[in-house]
Amino acid sequence: MPADYRFKIVMLGDGAVGKTALTLRFTEDHFDVDYKRTIGSDFAVKRVAVPGLDANVTLQIWDLAGQPRFESVRQSFYRGARGGLLVYDVTRRRTFINLDRWIDEAYQSMGAKIPFVIVANKVDLTDSRIVMTDEGREFAEKHGYLYVESSALTGENVEEAYVALCKAMIESSKM
Repeated sequence: MPADYRFKIVMLGDGAVGKTALTLRFTEDHFDVDYKRTIGSDFAVKRVAVPGLDANVTLQIWDLAGQPRFESVRQSFYRGARGGLLVYDVTRRRTFINLDRWIDEAYQSMGAKIPFVIVANKVDLTDSRIVMTDEGREFAEKHGYLYVESSALTGENVEEAYVALCKAMIESSKM
């Protein structure tokens, strides 16, 4: 019989990097062409079968607003998180540079380190790409995180990002 886990995760990153689009693609297999800015936070739930570990995971996904003015609101949503997707937009270098700030905010709010997957989003925009794969992978390795390149538009590697996080959270829960 498969093991069951429940994990709260947070979606982190600057505004308009695609956190909500990734969540919608993952939970509803849907992409909304009309961008909707998240105000404060949004919430979704999805059950995931994790291949290779014979485990079922129920994810509580907290999509946190990325704009600086929501920082005080975000603080309380970190509580209880067991992992997160740290998302940047490959067409906007500033969103990549700000990853360290997001890591600091998360750790200061939680007081503990949790597994993160660095998600390079919008890889379908190949002609507009500014942040290259080796930069993202190097950043992830430097911090001890997993790295995934995705496109919420096409669905490329979206489920893989969440499954990778599930595996990392299951492993860290056994320690």
